[in-house]
Amino acid sequence: MTTLSGIHHVGIVVESVEASTAWYVEHLGFERLYTFGWPGVQAAFIGRGALKLELFQNDEAAPMAENRRRAETNLKIGGINHFAIEVPDLDATVAALETKGVEVVSPPREVPNSGGSRFAFIHDNEQMLVELYQPA
Repeated sequence: MTTLSGIHHVGIVVESVEASTAWYVEHLGFERLYTFGWPGVQAAFIGRGALKLELFQNDEAAPMAENRRRAETNLKIGGINHFAIEVPDLDATVAALETKGVEVVSPPREVPNSGGSRFAFIHDNEQMLVELYQPA
């Protein structure tokens, strides 16, 4: 059997690589790692610790559908619907992001049957859902 060692990165199609990179750097403390591209596509790798995101700006990409932007309808669509970032103090993280003007889509609450793990959802600059997760 092949050995797997973890998720390396999450790829996200965005309207603007530069705007999304700037948002993740400013609001969530990511670092710009490197950029690349090919005709019609700009891409950037950004990271914070072990979490890496690969952002793609494609001239031919369709905008994100409205039902992907809303938590209550996002779970009704197949495919990956969000990614989660682990945080040590959910309440403090949400409060800090709110002071920076980040939209909190779903306030902190407990994960059912988890023994005390908690989560909240925010929107990034392009209205993509991002989960903030505090393990029990």
